[in-house]
Amino acid sequence: MAVTTGGGAGETPAILEALRRHFGHTAFREGQEEVVRRILAGEELCVVMPTGAGKSLCYQLPAMMRPGYTLVISPLIALMKDQVDALNAHGLPAACLNSAVTPPQQTAAMRAAADGQLKFLYLAPERFRSAQFNDFLEQHHPALVVVDEAHCISQWGHDFRPDYQRIWQGTPVLRQLQVCAFTATATPHVRDDIREQLGRPGMEDIVTGFRRPNLRFSVLSCRGRQDKLDVVETLLAKRVPTLIYCSTRKETEQLAGQLGLRMYHAGMAEAARRQAQDYFVSDTCPTLVATNAFGMGIDRADVRQVIHFNVPGSLEAYYQEAGRAGRDGLPADCVLIDSYTDVRIQEYLMDVNNPPFEVVAAVLDQLRRDCRADGSCLWWPEAAYEELGERAKCAAQVGTAMRILERQGLLQRAFTHVAGPLGSLRLLAPLAQVEADHAAQRTQRDIFLYRLARWLQTCGEHSFQGSIFDLSRCTGFSVEQLNRLLDALQDKALRWHCDVPDGVLLLSPQARDGSAAPDRDWLEKKRQLDRRRLDSVRGYCRAEGCRQLHIMRYFGERVGSWRCGVCDQCGQRTAGGRELTPDERRWCRSILLALQVVDGRFGRRRFAGLLLGAEDNSPDITGHPQHGCLATVGKDKADELLQALEAAGLIAVTDGDYPCLELTGAGHAALRDEAALAEVRLFSRPDGHAKAATPRRGRAGACHPRGRR
Repeated sequence: MAVTTGGGAGETPAILEALRRHFGHTAFREGQEEVVRRILAGEELCVVMPTGAGKSLCYQLPAMMRPGYTLVISPLIALMKDQVDALNAHGLPAACLNSAVTPPQQTAAMRAAADGQLKFLYLAPERFRSAQFNDFLEQHHPALVVVDEAHCISQWGHDFRPDYQRIWQGTPVLRQLQVCAFTATATPHVRDDIREQLGRPGMEDIVTGFRRPNLRFSVLSCRGRQDKLDVVETLLAKRVPTLIYCSTRKETEQLAGQLGLRMYHAGMAEAARRQAQDYFVSDTCPTLVATNAFGMGIDRADVRQVIHFNVPGSLEAYYQEAGRAGRDGLPADCVLIDSYTDVRIQEYLMDVNNPPFEVVAAVLDQLRRDCRADGSCLWWPEAAYEELGERAKCAAQVGTAMRILERQGLLQRAFTHVAGPLGSLRLLAPLAQVEADHAAQRTQRDIFLYRLARWLQTCGEHSFQGSIFDLSRCTGFSVEQLNRLLDALQDKALRWHCDVPDGVLLLSPQARDGSAAPDRDWLEKKRQLDRRRLDSVRGYCRAEGCRQLHIMRYFGERVGSWRCGVCDQCGQRTAGGRELTPDERRWCRSILLALQVVDGRFGRRRFAGLLLGAEDNSPDITGHPQHGCLATVGKDKADELLQALEAAGLIAVTDGDYPCLELTGAGHAALRDEAALAEVRLFSRPDGHAKAATPRRGRAGACHPRGRR
C-alpha cells in the first residue's frame, strides 16, 4: 500500500475553527491535518502515529464536524475512561461500555447514541459478542468506526487480542461503514495483516509523527548489573520526572528496592497499582520503576527521562514506552541500557511466549478432560500445572499456550454483555456442610454462604459461573456487598475468579471432539517473528547513524535525509566526525553512481561485492560500469563509506523480507551537486586507520555510548 507521510492542502478556516472551538488548539501537529481531511472525505485509513503524536484528535475532530456518533473500539478500560473523561472535560458528549459500567448506565449510553445526544461511544472488542449490542448496531449505524490500538487485530501484532478478529467475522453491518485503524506501533508486515483482518485491502497507510526532535535517544553498553546501577544512579542525580522500565516483575521489585523507589507491575494488588499511578501523575517530580504494564492511558506530558534498564523485546514496544517522554515538546532523554545478560532475559521470555507444540497440545488435552457437555470448563491453573507435570518449561508457558489456542480459534473466554465479564466461584467445603455450618445465618457472611450453597444444590451444580450481577440475583446481595464479601472470604471459604485470563473458557466443537489440533507451522512462524523483533532491537543498539532515523525506517516512515541532530550518534558525528578527503569524496561518488544503476535491487553484501570486483556470473555484477571501482580500497573502507553515506541520508535500506539498498532523494541530488557530500562524516583517520578510542574513566570503565568508538 502507498505510504503517506504528511502534507496535503492548506488548513481551511472551517477545520481550524472547529479545532479551536472543540479542542482549544490553534494549529495541527505534524500529520494530523491530512488525516482529518481524508477521514472527512470518507477515506478508510490505517494511521500509524507514535505515542504523544495526537492520534485521538485525528478521528475526534472529524466526528465533531459531521452528524452521527463515532464508535471507538479500544482494548483497555483505563484507556477508555481517560479518553471519555478528557472529551467530557471539553464539553464533548462521550460514554463507554465496559464491565466497570453498570447495566443501566450502558443502556442509557446506547440510548443517547441512538438519539443523537452522544458523539463518541467507546467499547471493548468483547462487546460484539452480545446479540443485544449487535441488534443496536444494526438499527443505529455509527458515522465512523475507529479501531484503536489496531495492532491488536493482527495475529502478528505484539499485543494480539482474538476478540478484535471476531468482530469482523460476526458483525456484517460493519462492512457497510467507514472504518479507520489507529496504532502507535505497526510495521508494514503488521499493517498488511490489519488490512486483511478488516477485509479492507484498499485501506491506505499514513505513517507520520515519528519525527520527535525534542527526544534525545542514546544507548549505553554495560558489562554487568552493577555497572547498570551506576548508570541509573548517575541519571537520577538529575531530579526530573522519570520512568524506568524493566523486563520482568522480579527485576522491577529488585531495582525499586535497591534504589528506594516506587514501583508498578501487573502482579501488584489493585489498590497498590492505583496508588502508584496517582503518585506518578500528581507528584511534582516522580520516579517510578515499572514493567510494560505501566503507561497506557497515563497522561503526563512533562516526563523528562525514560530509562530502559533492560533491553526490550521489540522496537515497537521500545518506541511506545520511550515515546512517553517529552510529550510537552520540551527536551527529554530516552536512554536504553544494553547488556548481554538482558538479551538472555529476552530469549528466556521468548521461550515462555513461544511454548513448543507439545505443551500447547497438552494444555488442549487437559481442557478437553475438564470440559463439560456445553463445551465450557472451569480452569484452575494450579491443578492444571500439576497435571501437565514437566511438559511445560514453566507455569507461564501454560498461560501462553491458552492464549495461543485462543488465537487459533480453538478456545474463547466467556463474556456477557449486560452482566459484564463472567467469573467462576467454588466453595472450599462440600455444599451440604456449608449449608449446615451457616444455617443459623447470624452474620452477613453466614447468610451469603448459606444462600449460595442452598442455591447450588437446588440447581444441581457444584460451582457457580456467571457475572457478579448474576451472583447478586441468586443471593439477594448488592454488587457492593458482594465485592466486600468475596474479598473477605477469598481463600477462606471460597475461591472467586473474575475477568482474569484463567477463568471460564469455551472450547470450539472441533477442539472438543479432537478433530482440530494446534497449528504447528503457525507456532514456528510466530517464534521466528519474535526472534526478528528481538534482532531489530539488537540492530538498533549497534546501528550507525541517527537513532530516530533508524526507528522511522523500521516503521516505514520516509523522511529523506532528515536527522534528529541530538541523539548520541548525531552528537558524535557533529563533535568528532571529519570531512571526506578528495579520494574519499571520489569513492563516495562512485558508490552513488553504482547504486543508481541497481537502485533497490541489491542487498548490502551483494552490492559491496560489486564495488570490490567480486567474480559473479551475473551480468548485473560483472557487466556493471562500476564493477571493481573500490577494489583497491578494501572491504573495511568500503563498509565504512557505505555506513557513512547511510548515516548522512544519501542511501537507505528498503523494507521487506529482502532489504536492499536504494538512493534517497538526497542521494540523487548529490550526484547532480557534489557539494552535498560535504555533509558526510567519517570517524577514521585520512590514511584509513581507525581512530583510537578514548576510554572513559570510572570504576571499571565498563559503560560507554553504543556506536562507533
